[in-house]
Order: sequence, then structure tokens, then C-alpha cells
Amino acid sequence: MLSPITQNLDVLKKAQQLDSEIHRAHLLLEEIPSERAQLKSELELEKIRSNELEKSLKDIQLKLKEKELELAQKEIQIKKLDGQLSQIKTNKEYAALQQEIASLKADNSLLEEGIIHIFDEVDAAKEEARKEKEKFASITKSFQDRDNEMVGQEKSLQGRLADLKKQREESVAQLPPELGELYSRIALKKQGLALAVVSGEVCAACQMKLRPQLINEIRLGEQIIVCENCSRILYFEN
Repeated sequence: MLSPITQNLDVLKKAQQLDSEIHRAHLLLEEIPSERAQLKSELELEKIRSNELEKSLKDIQLKLKEKELELAQKEIQIKKLDGQLSQIKTNKEYAALQQEIASLKADNSLLEEGIIHIFDEVDAAKEEARKEKEKFASITKSFQDRDNEMVGQEKSLQGRLADLKKQREESVAQLPPELGELYSRIALKKQGLALAVVSGEVCAACQMKLRPQLINEIRLGEQIIVCENCSRILYFEN
């Protein structure tokens, strides 16, 4: 028949296993909000990028309209001046008007070249905006899928955590009240690791060498012994 101390140690080991799982579950739950926030931040950056490209496209299209309007106005001006040529009476005035018309036509030639160049810019901007829009749609879907996955993971972890805590309470309830309180205090401070195995003459948790008398007391198994350095409950592995 197992001694009370041995029985208690078996219960403590089970409680520690549960506390370790509880601690890991808490860590995973704590990571989920930050991961969701990171995904949201990445999505916002892509949205900004997509909006910037859309704005850039609109700016180029506006610039194109302005150049086309300027070209049309100069064409009207040239036609008006062409109509005045027949009314000119002196060669000097005729030459001056022809020079003005030639200057406007030269301006128009440059405007037409610029417009062709802007058309190319519009096409390039449209393509870039299209690709970014597709990329944003893809990232949005991935974000939603991952976010839904994390929501499900969070719900599952919360359920698992509740079950582990219930099992843990049932285990600790099997211990003498004083020992249960001692274990709980240590587990709270040591992130669920309240027990430490003795390896040779050393506490495996803190690597502190143990006094021979302390080792003998642990071997006798007549009482619960804690490490003088890290305060964990010490035991020998069977």
C-alpha cells in the first residue's frame, strides 16, 4: 500500500501536469489578440496602398483631361487666327499672325506628345491599380479566413481551459488542505511548475545543490520537502 506522502506526490504530479497545460493555454490565448491586431494592421497598410494607387490613377486622368482641354482651346484659337488671315491688309501684320499661328501649332505638337505620354502613364497606373486591387482582395480573404480560424481557436482554448481548471480543482481537492494551499501558492508563483525532481544531489528546476540531510529527508518520504532556493516541492523519480 502506498504511503500518504507517495499518494500525495502522485496527486501533485497530476495537478502539476494540469497546471502546465493551463499555463500553456493561457499563453496561447494571450497571443491571439496581438496576432489578430497584426493581421488587421497589415490589412490596413494594403488598403492604404490600394487607395494611394487609385488616387494616383485619378490624378493622372485629371492631368490628361487638363492637357486635352488645353489642346482643344489652342485648336480653337488657331482656327480663329486662320480666319483672320484673310482680313489682314499688310504683309507685316500677315507675317506676325502667321508666326503666332505657327507658335500655337508648335505648342500643340508638344501637347500632343505629352498627351500620348500621359496615355501610357494612365495605362500603367490602371494596370498597377488593378493588380493591387486583386492583391488586396486576396489578402482580405486570407485575413478573414485566418481571423475566423483564430476566433474558433480562442473559443476552443477557452473550453479546454475551463475543463483543465475543473480537473485541476478536483485533483487539488484530494490533497490535505494545507498541502493543497502550499502547492497552489507555489504553482501560482512558478507558472504552474510547483514540483521539481531531484537529479543526483541537485534540484532539477533551479540547479541548486541540496544538503545531504535534505536529500535523506526526501528519500524517507515522511514529509513534503521544498527546495531551500526555489521553494518547489522536491521528489525523487521512481
